[in-house]
Amino acid sequence: MVILREMTDAEFPSYRALFIAEYALDLQHSRGYPVQKATDIATHAIDVSLTEGVNTAANSLWCILPEDDENTVIGYFWLVRNTDACWVCDFCLLPAWRGRGFGRVSLAKMEARIVEQQVSEIGLRVAVNNPAAKALYEKSGFQITGFNMIKTIP
Repeated sequence: MVILREMTDAEFPSYRALFIAEYALDLQHSRGYPVQKATDIATHAIDVSLTEGVNTAANSLWCILPEDDENTVIGYFWLVRNTDACWVCDFCLLPAWRGRGFGRVSLAKMEARIVEQQVSEIGLRVAVNNPAAKALYEKSGFQITGFNMIKTIP
């Protein structure tokens, strides 16, 4: 149903723009940040983490493609690995591809791929205002291990 392949240097700017837009929107909804502050934080997050773009050590950036159309990117994974654990920094399916089973299959493909690398644990964060993603992760075997909390100090 899907193929995962390494992101190219040419694809990175489009992914970066999408990440910034989506993460900024998440920060606006979950933390009430104004647009500019949310955008600044999202931009800083990706630029500091992926200093070498797709070639940043310990990071994997993958495009998700439908098997029947290897020219159409339908989503992305950004993973960071340390020893035997992997953190999903970002998993995004483009809106037109959501709710059609591609998320579940993409997660399974990602898991199979990192298991080959002797990874024994996968972690991720899901926004509180994204119950569809939470349900997908739980159906895929993820368990809640805690809660992120924040207090804004004036």
